[in-house]
Amino acid sequence: MIFKFRAAPLEKPWSNIVAKYCLFVARHPWPFIIIPFIITICLSMGIILNFKIVRGVNYLYAPLNATWKSEEAVFGENWAKDDDHFYPGKDILRRQGIYLIVNAKDSGNILRENHAKDFLKILEWIGSVKLISSAGRIFTYKDVCLHFQNDCFSNTHAKLLADIYSKNHQNSMFNISFPIYRSTYATEPIDISKVLGNVSLDSNGHVESASAWMILYQLKAFGPANGQLSKDFEDGLAEKIQKGETPSELLNIYYFHSATFDEELEKENRRLTPKFSITFSVLIIFAILSTFTIKFVSFKTKQSVSNWPIIDWVLSKPLLGVCGVLVTLCAIISSTGLLMLMDVTFVDMCTVMPFLSLTIGIDDTFLMLAAWHETDRNLPYEKRIEKSMRHAAVSISITSLTDALAFIIGSIAPLPAVMYFCYYSSAAILFIFLYCLTMFVAFLALQGKREQELRHSVTGGKTRDLDDYESAASHELLFKMGSRITVKADEENNNNNNEKSSENAETASENDVRMWYQKFFEDQYAPFISDSKISILSFLVYIAYLTTAFYGIQQLKIGFDLINIVQESSASRVFLEVRQNLFPEDTKSTWCSEGRNSTQFWFFEMQTYLSQLGFGGDLNRTLNSDRKLSQTKKTFLMSNEKFGYDVLDSKKFRLSTRLKNVDNDEQISNCAKTMRLLTEKHQNYSMTTYSPLWNIADEYDIMWPQTLQDIYISIAVMIPVALLFIPQPLCSLIIGLNIASIAFGVIGTMSFLGVSLDATSMITVAMSVGFSVDFAAHVSYAYMTESRLPKNGKSPIFSRFSHTLGTVGWPVTQASVSVLLGVSSLYLEPPMLWYFFHSY
Repeated sequence: MIFKFRAAPLEKPWSNIVAKYCLFVARHPWPFIIIPFIITICLSMGIILNFKIVRGVNYLYAPLNATWKSEEAVFGENWAKDDDHFYPGKDILRRQGIYLIVNAKDSGNILRENHAKDFLKILEWIGSVKLISSAGRIFTYKDVCLHFQNDCFSNTHAKLLADIYSKNHQNSMFNISFPIYRSTYATEPIDISKVLGNVSLDSNGHVESASAWMILYQLKAFGPANGQLSKDFEDGLAEKIQKGETPSELLNIYYFHSATFDEELEKENRRLTPKFSITFSVLIIFAILSTFTIKFVSFKTKQSVSNWPIIDWVLSKPLLGVCGVLVTLCAIISSTGLLMLMDVTFVDMCTVMPFLSLTIGIDDTFLMLAAWHETDRNLPYEKRIEKSMRHAAVSISITSLTDALAFIIGSIAPLPAVMYFCYYSSAAILFIFLYCLTMFVAFLALQGKREQELRHSVTGGKTRDLDDYESAASHELLFKMGSRITVKADEENNNNNNEKSSENAETASENDVRMWYQKFFEDQYAPFISDSKISILSFLVYIAYLTTAFYGIQQLKIGFDLINIVQESSASRVFLEVRQNLFPEDTKSTWCSEGRNSTQFWFFEMQTYLSQLGFGGDLNRTLNSDRKLSQTKKTFLMSNEKFGYDVLDSKKFRLSTRLKNVDNDEQISNCAKTMRLLTEKHQNYSMTTYSPLWNIADEYDIMWPQTLQDIYISIAVMIPVALLFIPQPLCSLIIGLNIASIAFGVIGTMSFLGVSLDATSMITVAMSVGFSVDFAAHVSYAYMTESRLPKNGKSPIFSRFSHTLGTVGWPVTQASVSVLLGVSSLYLEPPMLWYFFHSY
């Protein structure tokens, strides 16, 4: 037995199944409207009962299996960040707190005498200002502060420096060195690089001026009462700063606290809610306008003949424009409610999903409506539904499947923000497909019946023959005119029929019943785009596009900049920008770590301690005796409180060193690799390295390979899908190349727009893959299923090409415009969201 492979083995069976199904829907429309509507109401209970947005930047934008999480756990389990073990400058785990940056209003030196005095006033004000908690309690900083040496921590180092400069003692009594300052008034060297920003030194290497102070107030976090009160302190202090209630006329204060990112994400959701209603309204208006059929008629006067547009109320389908948006809205509600009933996490990024899903749903309705207009008006409306859906339903099946697969593939990325966005988007696309083949087909059938009966598409009333326009009244010309079937349009205008037209070309030309957009794309655009000069120009533009994209990829920045979450008008945004400019992470010397001079290790200090006591020569004897070492260590730690919490027992201790040259994500990643390789090299010591920067390193490490992996998998999956449905194997290859080309262009363009490759832009790449498949699949499928006879005097290839453009040119154009309209409301939002806009 010989098996013969048939191209697109699913195309014919699926088109037959869908056509027969849609014929059944057309004959029984109301159940297919009512049942999905009831399902929508039921599934919406998931939103009402379980709606909760999960926030947390470190959760959303960090890989699920990130190494830093296990590393942080080691330190968290052994050196917990509780309120009873606090030593300023020794904490490495995240605490609740508020950062403040203070600079001069004239942007000058903040170490001037009067400015230093004002800074001391600010420190005193923060320690004593009275705030009101969310529970109505009056409290101050003393109620939420972490204690050090039995007193509230009050930024002692900053206060010491400000006191020196407020009394103008910096030259006469003190020589302030930078970045480390050693004073007889302090028990240990003071690192002032994190206190003063943009420091200038004099010829002796002493601090001459600085542009800003940076101070930190870390707060109690353990226990619900303490945590809430600390949050109230952050919010209350920020509010007073925002209102200008600080006791200084010379200084500006900018703040940033531990809940800033979450609050900004929450604000973003509140800003997006009204924008969705705007988008919803804009898309409804666009969908309605796109469904009108305009006919031009001539009015003769004594002087001239003028042409006027008249709406054909029989062929126009404005209600279907509204239905298309409402059907998509029902799909969004159903998919979101279902996933929430299944306890699938809803994250902030998912709030963008409705904007995109609306455009996808409208795209499908445009395609179905265009297929309807392709059918012969002489046929019964049920038969027209069957014929139009035989083509359109297969086309939207391909695109819905590929869109859903694109997002499912995108969910492979181990970033919760990306993963859950892709889950909700995939579900929305599947529900849009289901509701289009039920609700929208049913609505189309109802409207088709009105068209068959020559009734008004909106009111259902009688219409007046458009050919009698000269005798019609003005109000009839505006609201009641409708075309009649004056000639049998034959199968010539049915894109997907399997019969050849036998009508004479001249007869077809005389009785041209094509829609206006078909005439434009077939008669105007097709000859233009197929001209050899335009083809060469298009090829050259494409080469320039690829070259530009390749250059852009070389300049692409990888990594997530958290500043993009914060609105440009926010005071916290100013804080982040000032910190970035005035308090750099590095000191520009050797690679990654500052070295021995910056290392704080209790053992090194104990050696110094023994030497100062005169026992340096007995160090080896001490180390070789467990009893002597234990006693010496105990005595040393009692007199050096700074290291008391570093040593848990004889087998567990920690040390710290300063990092440098890590002012971008790539350097942070390389530094993390260096440190981790060091710990792996000495596995016998069971070493663990950790810095809050390592979460940036772990995200950076997966971003580029994960993006490429998603693109490769998408191409590998989309090609077989195309082979199953499109009756030409070469088309699947073209679609694969189109995916690669679009994704390549999107990634390459990001660097020119100032967009880095991060979790947000990964979603954009996933969407670009889906949309690139949509248009390529529509055009390819329409071209391969085109069966009309060649135009008179035209080659078969050109005729097929022009007929294809007449079929899909307008729906694809409508789809493109609707996508741009759908995301245009995001354009004025922070960069995190307008990435979506620029991807189109």
